Amino acid sequence: MDLSTPPAPSLRDRRRAETAGDIARAALALFASKGFDATTAEEIAQQAGVSRATFFNYFPQKELVLAEFARSRMERVQAVLAAHVPASLDSLLDLFTAFAAENERLGPQLRPLLPHIMLRPACQSAVQPLIQHAQQGLARGLSQSNELQPGVDPRVFAESFFGLYIVTTLQWAIHPDPPKGWHKRAMRQRLGQLVRMARQTPAARKASS
Repeated sequence: MDLSTPPAPSLRDRRRAETAGDIARAALALFASKGFDATTAEEIAQQAGVSRATFFNYFPQKELVLAEFARSRMERVQAVLAAHVPASLDSLLDLFTAFAAENERLGPQLRPLLPHIMLRPACQSAVQPLIQHAQQGLARGLSQSNELQPGVDPRVFAESFFGLYIVTTLQWAIHPDPPKGWHKRAMRQRLGQLVRMARQTPAARKASS
């Protein structure tokens, strides 16, 4: 038995995750149509088909609904890291480019909310531990691989990778009229450049393996 493999979630855990997702989707739709500050917890609960008490049981603060969006993405990062041991920079680059493409598909619904997710203290108190955990996972994976050039600190690279993703996403979110496809292109170019600068050449990786 592989003790490093986490147990499958129970039926109760799966149902709880589904309810949290239903509430988050209802909230995002209302935030997009009415604005974050104008939307009440009661309206979100009604839209999601749950009681007000259930809403607050899942999300004690309205801002934490936004953190659910970030949590679901960090879970996908962790899944990629778990599937590629040692860490694969190409897989992470593909995933974060996919996040940018998803952001653009959501477009008007998501863009006004991203600054709230990234800057509101209540959101950050929930989101930062998730990001730090993912950064630590990437740094550990890179320390076990020969992807990076000698002298490149895996921890600093992981922090730079996530930081560049956040900055590029925030730049897109606050732009009054971002060009179509800019977010995905910029994400791929910027993170790709970071990877190329830090990565060993194929010959060096082969020699050190």
